[in-house]
Amino acid sequence: MRVSRMLSTLAFAASAFVALASQSALASTISVTYAGSSSFGSGGVGYYTGGVAPNPSSNTALTNVGIGGDSFTSADHSYDFSATGQFNTWCVDIYHWMSTGSVTYQVLGGSSLATELNTLRPGNPSGALRVAQLSLLANEVYSLVNNENTSAAFQLAVWAITYGSADVNGKYHIDTTNSGFKVDSSVAASTYGQLANTWLANLGIASNTGNYKLTYLSDGTAETTQDMVVFSRVPEPGSIALVAGALLALAWMRRGRARQ
Repeated sequence: MRVSRMLSTLAFAASAFVALASQSALASTISVTYAGSSSFGSGGVGYYTGGVAPNPSSNTALTNVGIGGDSFTSADHSYDFSATGQFNTWCVDIYHWMSTGSVTYQVLGGSSLATELNTLRPGNPSGALRVAQLSLLANEVYSLVNNENTSAAFQLAVWAITYGSADVNGKYHIDTTNSGFKVDSSVAASTYGQLANTWLANLGIASNTGNYKLTYLSDGTAETTQDMVVFSRVPEPGSIALVAGALLALAWMRRGRARQ
């Protein structure tokens, strides 16, 4: 009886685990409310402020913006990333200001973001390659992002990949001269600017620290707020195998009882 109860509990937990690991298809949009800077469990960590270009005011002149991830809340828990009602997002739309109210986003995949980036940043690197590099960045460093400094560094790295110009080695840089995405000297010299540069220099070389899925939150044609990306952790293959094994064990025990 005790073993049966334990396996039943395990099976329930396994089912929930698998459900959370897969993107829900219950809806194609999500209504969210901006809740401030990114939060990693203890409230918003804040933003750094620095000059970047392009921006909503100019394609070339530096304008001060908040640098760091954003926090959203939502009553829609049907997506893996929104299951707790709060999640962090990262700007991939540098041409609009963030709406401080409630908005509805289309929930899309990386291919849709690639198409958007091909329009905003035509030529090489392609939108598809930039999206692949965003996913690579997340797999390598996202598990390290947990405070104001790393939040700002990660947002800078995301902007550099989505809008920056790669060098002959395919690497991006946080600097004051990049024609695709540039910053002021204080941002380039800051601890978070240098950290972003380290991550970008090691992109594709550093070991993965996690396995993350990219979800694109698009404002569509409304253009009343920024488009965002969300990175949600997915289970490792070993974890999936463990869950499958537990479910098979439960099915075997139930089959044995039916024969008796």
